[in-house]
Amino acid sequence: MTECSRDITVYFSDIHPAGILFYPCYLEMTNALIEDWFAEELGYPFSALHQGTAYSVPALSLNISFSAASRITDLLRLTLGVARLSKISFTLDISTACGKDAKSAPLPTKLRKRMARFLTLESTD
Repeated sequence: MTECSRDITVYFSDIHPAGILFYPCYLEMTNALIEDWFAEELGYPFSALHQGTAYSVPALSLNISFSAASRITDLLRLTLGVARLSKISFTLDISTACGKDAKSAPLPTKLRKRMARFLTLESTD
């Protein structure tokens, strides 16, 4: 399977006050990868596709999961592949990897207790 990949550096402007990448930036980076893929690999730049034809590329569904935080100067590799392709739609599989991943830490006990009041499903841990 052919994939389209781009390396993107995390800049200070991408960082949340907590010192990690602000999660909407992942979506902006993903959109940039999709636009590059259309223009460079498929020969259909968004400017021509969205403004010069009756076609568009809307996002109908997003399924996102995060396994680690990204920090300033991290080099992220975004990789795009086509997971499903039909006559009228397609599904993309996009992943992001980083050479150095942050480790998860337990929630502070006081914060966890306050959050517990809002549980809608049984906790698994």
